[in-house]
Amino acid sequence: MQVAIGIVVVAIVIYAAIVGFQKYIDKQVRQLTDQQQQLVTQTQALDFEKIQRLGLTGGSLAKFEDLQAEAKSVENDQLPAIIERLKQVQQQARSVRVVDAKQALTKISGTLAELKTKLTTIQSGLDDLDQADQAHRQAVASLEKKYQDLRKVLLSQNFSFGPSIDQLEDRLANLESDFDNFSQLAKSGDHDAAERVLDQLHHDTSALETDIDQIPPIYKDLVSGFPDQLGELKTGYDQLVAQHFHFEVATIEPELQALKQAIADNTALLGELKVEEAQTGNHAIEKRIDHLYDVMQVEIDAKAVVDEQRSEISKFLTHAMNQNHRLQVELDRLAQSYTLNNHEIERTRELNEQLKNIQSVYQADMTALTSKQAVYSTIAAHYEEQNKQLKGIEEEQVAINEGVAGLAEEESKAHDTLQRFDFEIHAIKRQVENMNLPGLPASYLDYFMVVSKEIEKLDHDINKLVINMDDITKQLIVIQADMATLKEKTTDLTDAAVLAEQVLQYANRYKNSHEDVQAASVEAQRLFNEEFDYTKSLELIGAAVDKVDPGSYKRIEDSYYSSKATTED
Repeated sequence: MQVAIGIVVVAIVIYAAIVGFQKYIDKQVRQLTDQQQQLVTQTQALDFEKIQRLGLTGGSLAKFEDLQAEAKSVENDQLPAIIERLKQVQQQARSVRVVDAKQALTKISGTLAELKTKLTTIQSGLDDLDQADQAHRQAVASLEKKYQDLRKVLLSQNFSFGPSIDQLEDRLANLESDFDNFSQLAKSGDHDAAERVLDQLHHDTSALETDIDQIPPIYKDLVSGFPDQLGELKTGYDQLVAQHFHFEVATIEPELQALKQAIADNTALLGELKVEEAQTGNHAIEKRIDHLYDVMQVEIDAKAVVDEQRSEISKFLTHAMNQNHRLQVELDRLAQSYTLNNHEIERTRELNEQLKNIQSVYQADMTALTSKQAVYSTIAAHYEEQNKQLKGIEEEQVAINEGVAGLAEEESKAHDTLQRFDFEIHAIKRQVENMNLPGLPASYLDYFMVVSKEIEKLDHDINKLVINMDDITKQLIVIQADMATLKEKTTDLTDAAVLAEQVLQYANRYKNSHEDVQAASVEAQRLFNEEFDYTKSLELIGAAVDKVDPGSYKRIEDSYYSSKATTED
């Protein structure tokens, strides 16, 4: 019984599945049938009659016929076939051919999508044919008006085009002929052929319009602008020559003739409708004319500069030469008493040569001015350079003069400093002698002798017939430092000697009671009297005394320096 029930349940499930699938297939079939009907409606909406009324020919007609044939195939064959295939799918579903039915639906769906795309393409093709017809009709009207306008311009303004007018009229006539051809093709419905002609027509018409716009200003410059400027240049040049102006390169008159020929050549280019070349030629002519204006203006401006600066340069040159002469005399005088270490005499001679060269150029320019053969721009350039050179020479003269001006004063100060050094070293010698010391350390005596010899050498060198103040200054610097060191060494020596004597005397009170003080006192006395090492003598006895009487050495030292400070004040 359970097995039977199971079989019944399975049978019911299978039946339910089959019924469900058949319903699904029926739904899909209905949807695809709706899509097929929509495409049928879209096909019927294609307006072939409208395009057919355009009376197409040639390539356009061939395109139209291809589109029409393709639409008929879709409407009469491909779409009806879809209905048949959908019926087959329903039959397959009822016969439980599930997989076959599913696959067939997928293919039908794809086919419908392809047919929809194809119908869209057909509609687009029909639209293109219609738009081409409209565009060509508009182009016919537009171009016809444009050619009429161009002809009016050429007729009413033919004087503005000069030698170009014949060529322009020929080009316009050729364009109108091509336009007639295009118009005929457009009217006949051969829009493919008309489109190819139209592209060339647009290009050629645009080129002609550009030339008609560009030629008048080019021709105007050639026929009036440039000739007027050349006339003005010729008049100005003649006036300048009459006023004795000269130019570095005598090319103005030949250039004026060359420019006339360039104008004629450019005019001929216009006659051949070589507009870009003529335009480039005009730019070149304009630059050449501007250059001639500049050349003459430079000379006019330069004359004003020359007239203004001629006297100033003359005065500046005379002043610089007088200054250099006085400087040479002063250097010759100083050289008899001092060594000049910075090549002042040689530098002054070089400046004199520079001044001679400047004077030579200036005199040549003055001769040219007097004889009315001057090129003012050249002389103005000379004046600018001469002014710069004279300023540099003046600065050099001042530097040389300042460098030697203080030699006598420096010598006087050096003598004063030498006397001070001599006084100070003698004072040091007396100070040490007055102490009646048993002797002096060898190192101190050596240093004292070094400083003494430095002072003697300075005294010798400063009293020579010709003094080298640079060397004297260096010696003064060295002696100044060495004298300071000698004073410091003398102070250290005298302080150590006096303190050693005082501490030795203080140590006498402890010699009998302290053997180490006795021994230190003997050794310190030996260092003092025999080796003259007062510093070591002080250190030895000071340490011994401090052991038996702590702080005693410091008290003696403080008392000494306090007394010394009072004495010095």
